[in-house]
Amino acid sequence: MKCFKCSGFVVLFVLISGIASLLYADEDGALGRQVFEARQTSVVTLHTVVGINFGTGEMENEQEANATMIAPDGLAVLALSAVDPAQMISGMNLGGDEMTSRIISMRMILTDGSEKPAEVVLRDKDLDLAFVRLTEKPESPLPFVDLHDAGEPALLDNVVCLMQYGRVARRSHAAFLDRVELIVTKPRLFYALGDHRSRQVVCSPVFTLENKIVGVGVMRLLRGDGDRSPDDMMVIIVPAAQIQELTAQLPE
Repeated sequence: MKCFKCSGFVVLFVLISGIASLLYADEDGALGRQVFEARQTSVVTLHTVVGINFGTGEMENEQEANATMIAPDGLAVLALSAVDPAQMISGMNLGGDEMTSRIISMRMILTDGSEKPAEVVLRDKDLDLAFVRLTEKPESPLPFVDLHDAGEPALLDNVVCLMQYGRVARRSHAAFLDRVELIVTKPRLFYALGDHRSRQVVCSPVFTLENKIVGVGVMRLLRGDGDRSPDDMMVIIVPAAQIQELTAQLPE
C-alpha cells in the first residue's frame, strides 16, 4: 500500500509538472506573438545583384536577404556576408584565384511591396555588418527598431527571431522562438542560439519576450592564415549596443 501511494504521488507530480510546462509554453507563445505583431514591419528584404569573379571573368548573381530597419529614413542593417559573398570565403583555399565580388545594384523591398533603390553606406568586416540606406528619402517615416531600447537575455532564455520569406511565400513575415545557448563576454559580447535554426537567424533581428531588441544575426569567422573549415565559423547575434556604436561612423 505504501508503494502504491508513493507511485500515485509520482504520477500526480509528473502530471502537474507537465501542465505547468504547457502553461509556460503558452505564455511564451503569447508574448512572442505580441513581439511579432509589434515588430514585423521593421523587417524588409534586400534584392541584390552581385558580380562575382574567380579570376576568369565576372558572373552576375541575384540574391535576397532580410534587413532590419533601424531609422525612419530607410537605414537598415544586415549581415555583410549576405550582400558580399567574398567576405565569407576570403582567405579560404579554393584551389585557384582569389574570389572578388562587387554590388552591381540593390533594391529594398518594403513591407507594402514597393521596391526602392538602396546602397551600402558602411561596412564592418570584423562584426560582419552592412548598413544600407535608401538612396532617396521616403515620403513618410518607415517602421523601425530603436537600438537604444535593447534587452540582454540570460542563458537559456527564450527569444523571438523575426524574418521575411520570399516570393514563394508572398513575402510573408514569420517568427520562431529559440533559446540562448551560448553567451560569450570577451573580447566582445555576443550570443548564439541553437544550431538547428542557424540559417534562418542570419540577418534576422532577435528580441526578448519583453519586446526589447537583442541584436542581429551574422556570421562569425575565425580570422587568421591558412585553410578554413566549417568549425571556423558560426552564426551569432551581435548585440544592439555594438550596432548602435557603429552608426556614429555613418556618412551624413
